[in-house]
Amino acid sequence: MNQFLTGNTVRLAGAVTIPPARVAAAPAAPALGAAARVDLSKLVLNRDVLVATQVTVAPPQPPSLPMLSTRTGSLFADRNDANLHWYLADYALADDVDAGFAFAAKQSGQDAQGNPFYTAQISLTLRKSRPGDANDFAKANPSAHLEEIPLADLSATLVSAYTDDSGQAKQRNVTGTVKDNGDGSLTLSFAPILGSSVLGLYQDLTVFGKAQIQLAASYAAWSRVGAPVFLPRFLPVRTGPASPEPLAAVAAPAPLRSFVPVAVQNFRFGGVAPPVSFVQTRQTWQAQIALGLKYRQDGYQLKFTVSTDAIPNRVIRDADDLREFDSGGSEYRELKALGDISQRYPSLRRAYVGSFSHTIVVVPARYSIVRGRSGCAAQCLALVDSAASNGSKCKFEFDFTVAPEVSRIEFLQFAQEISQNADLKDFKLKLPEFLQDTPASTLQTAFQSTSQFTAAAEANSFAVSVSVADASAQTPAVANANLLIAQLCSTNGTTLVGSLSLKLDDAYTEPVLAPLVLNFKYTAGADELVPSIDEAAAQIKLTNEMPLGLQLSRYALVSPSAIAVVPGAIALAAGATATIPLPADHANLAIAADGQLILPTPMAKADVARFLDFQTADVQETQYVVAIDASGVNFANVLSVSASMTFASLPGVAPQTLALSKNLLSDSRHIVIPLENAVFTLPGTVQLTIAFVDAARALLQFSVQHDFTEAPVLLLLQSDIDKNTPQ
Repeated sequence: MNQFLTGNTVRLAGAVTIPPARVAAAPAAPALGAAARVDLSKLVLNRDVLVATQVTVAPPQPPSLPMLSTRTGSLFADRNDANLHWYLADYALADDVDAGFAFAAKQSGQDAQGNPFYTAQISLTLRKSRPGDANDFAKANPSAHLEEIPLADLSATLVSAYTDDSGQAKQRNVTGTVKDNGDGSLTLSFAPILGSSVLGLYQDLTVFGKAQIQLAASYAAWSRVGAPVFLPRFLPVRTGPASPEPLAAVAAPAPLRSFVPVAVQNFRFGGVAPPVSFVQTRQTWQAQIALGLKYRQDGYQLKFTVSTDAIPNRVIRDADDLREFDSGGSEYRELKALGDISQRYPSLRRAYVGSFSHTIVVVPARYSIVRGRSGCAAQCLALVDSAASNGSKCKFEFDFTVAPEVSRIEFLQFAQEISQNADLKDFKLKLPEFLQDTPASTLQTAFQSTSQFTAAAEANSFAVSVSVADASAQTPAVANANLLIAQLCSTNGTTLVGSLSLKLDDAYTEPVLAPLVLNFKYTAGADELVPSIDEAAAQIKLTNEMPLGLQLSRYALVSPSAIAVVPGAIALAAGATATIPLPADHANLAIAADGQLILPTPMAKADVARFLDFQTADVQETQYVVAIDASGVNFANVLSVSASMTFASLPGVAPQTLALSKNLLSDSRHIVIPLENAVFTLPGTVQLTIAFVDAARALLQFSVQHDFTEAPVLLLLQSDIDKNTPQ
């Protein structure tokens, strides 16, 4: 910097000291024209001349920030750069389904009234975007540069409205934390939410839709200020008796490099300075985001959970589930978080998720006649009254076993999807096991007299019994039976259809109906296809062990990590074998295949007997139902009950075997007996074998005498088991 020394000596920055004598002897400065140049290293100036000279100092570049006075919508101009523009970003709820959303409640105790006391946390995601007017500006000005205005001290508050006991409108405020995920999104977490606010916020998110998020922050900008600031002209300073030359005699030098300290470079020396027009300020920013009923959508169904210290997270069923946690009600709700599963898996209709048991009950697209190694589970018993004096009187009993007609491949694919879902990975798939009385299951045909629907011996299957009797002389049973058989064999759309009313649990009251189709075009596979590996030939052999032909539409190679589906038709005649390639890596390999029966087209009368087991009996004998009901047995300790019924007075009736468990509390059999036994007495002996849950306990065997005419159903009680248990 410049220094003023004693005796009017001046040292310029970067120059040597000039004594006063040399200053006095210096020649007069020549007049300078507009294009004249001055060599500063050789310039010698009088101190008074330097002080009196007006010097213009260029101000430093102020920081680039938005100018408030230029705001239009979300857009601002920059103070320095005409090509730079700023915008305030928009914030909105993340697109569906927000993987970061969670409503996690925990019952941590009880309040003063004994009601459940909850704590909860709500998390959700916001996405940041450039607003519409900024996008429009960018399109209209492709050369312009747009930058987002950074926000500081961003905070979030969850606000929920309610009405107090006096009818006054109030609101709950929960302060949240904000986490920048670095990808243009923010994670907001609101906790702790306490007591009644948990239920209130749950209902606001799922019923009322009035909750909102209030965001607040600040940002830096330039703001215009008022009065200008002036710096007075410097006066000459004299330090000795020597008198400098008059200022008028000193020609104005060319512009000099500034030696003025930075602190005063914003002022113009001498004359009136322009005002300092702007000051850097901190501006507030606020935004409100309504939540509405966004999180009521199906995709968020599994995101609302509740737990206790003893019960892990489970899905909240409804507001009553929070009011009376673990106090009853069905554990099942229709699973909607995965969308319409029938679009991806056509053989599946819908699914229901059980919160307590961690099971998912899959309802099939339809129930169909079971096929297996013994053929089709379809039988017709014709009862003929050969002694009738006014013509033949007949009754036909059709019995079918039906099961879910579910693609094995699709069921495995759905199970794989469940295992890969973070909210459902611990859940197990199963098929319906019980029927519901209300509404009743139905069969839609004008040719039936009555129909019955009961549980079958095989798991997940049901027995359908259809009776066709003489309605009048004009509508004999044989005619209606023939028409019903035609529906069973139809290939032109006149299929015998109905619906099964399925039970999830005793507390689930909404109807769960599944279509029922009785037609040989649609069958549910069981154990008819047997695979085996031929290592030497590097092949897999598929053997059809049915007495009927089977047409495969596709198969899948199932490993623990993948399901490889191979399309292509493979026809297998009865007892035939086909081969498919064996993959090199076939450790723990399984085979799943989809197919249907090969039917003759059209199906002649002679073909029907291959699919429908047809039997006849004289009306002097009648079909009678005998059954056992074990609903009075404590299956918490009992694993299974096996029963064998014999009838000493009817040696021609084969022993009837029944199997009961906690999943099948009753079972029945149809037997053909003389009419007199059905009317008067039918004594039977029931040999029972009890297996216990405790494998260390030996099997318990005992017999019960029962008259099945007096009561066709034997009621087995726990007391019967207890009194026959050795002490």
